[in-house]
Amino acid sequence: MLLTSSNSKGINRLLNLSIYLCCLLIVFIAPGLVAADKEVVLKLAVLEGPKAARTVHGHKVWANAVEKASNSSIKVSLFPSRSLVSAKQMYDATANGLADVACISIGHYPGRFPFTESLSFPGSGISSPPIASEIIMKMYDKYPEMQKEFRAVKVLFFFGFAPMSIATVKKPVKTWNDLDGLRLRINHKGTANYLKTANVSPIFIPPPDIFLSLQKGIIDGSIMGWFGHHAFGTTKLANYFTEVPPVPGPFFSYIMNKRKFNGLSQKQKDALMSVSGYEGAKMFGQSGLKEIEVATESIRNDPNKEIISLTNAEINSWAEKAAEEQKIIIDRMKKRGYPIERFMQDVKDLVKAQK
Repeated sequence: MLLTSSNSKGINRLLNLSIYLCCLLIVFIAPGLVAADKEVVLKLAVLEGPKAARTVHGHKVWANAVEKASNSSIKVSLFPSRSLVSAKQMYDATANGLADVACISIGHYPGRFPFTESLSFPGSGISSPPIASEIIMKMYDKYPEMQKEFRAVKVLFFFGFAPMSIATVKKPVKTWNDLDGLRLRINHKGTANYLKTANVSPIFIPPPDIFLSLQKGIIDGSIMGWFGHHAFGTTKLANYFTEVPPVPGPFFSYIMNKRKFNGLSQKQKDALMSVSGYEGAKMFGQSGLKEIEVATESIRNDPNKEIISLTNAEINSWAEKAAEEQKIIIDRMKKRGYPIERFMQDVKDLVKAQK
């Protein structure tokens, strides 16, 4: 069959149209494919050392989960021991992009997140890392006041640690009255005011100085989470460890630079958030249980050391004695316009529901 000039021109027009349409497909579709497949490396700044229980059972587990969920399109480069940025600079460093992701301790920023910090009120009764982590996530979801405090970053998730424990060298603490006269290392003003009513002398010293202070008898004991007791050597010197749910534990947040998050493809964002949010909080709640197991192993195997649990009656008594400090917090936060009474009651109701 012979092609006429008219037929030839028609075929050429069809070919040109096909080429044009293919180009349009490349222009509009290919960038999305490239973005989804492009490997992204996130710099993660954390407080703990590379062999710490929280690093091994928390940070590394989350990093591996991110890589798996994203089909290896997101890698997490871990910077332990504050090697990328100092503890008190982590929030701003992440907001400004020096770190892509950071795990910050709320306690390192007194006054900066006042509503969130109110979660650490004496007498809440939060008794385990999973409960602490679930409660702070629910509070963040419910209260815009908390969300506003972290507006400079993308919050991936929160988690918490509990119970706190009082480590003492010579005198076991089994009742509120046993606190009388003790010199205890404390790092939270609210806890200090609370325990002063038991005639405790609160002493504020940096964690690295705890061991030597105990050794020299400058302090009788220290109040920290199990992770802290293990990390700073308290478990080697102290002989008695009393778990005290009425004393507030620390809370933490995984935060991310907004620009870095927005630069991810939608598929990568979905993958990242699938192991963050409540799933991330749950992951670190389990990490907290592992931290307790690791920290208490040497104590449980030493017949000269003792882990003390308060009786239910004693826990209730300690909680009642926290009422005055709670009132101080409520009065202060109400003056600033925060719905603090409802907030604290919600926490108590969530704790009660777990029992």
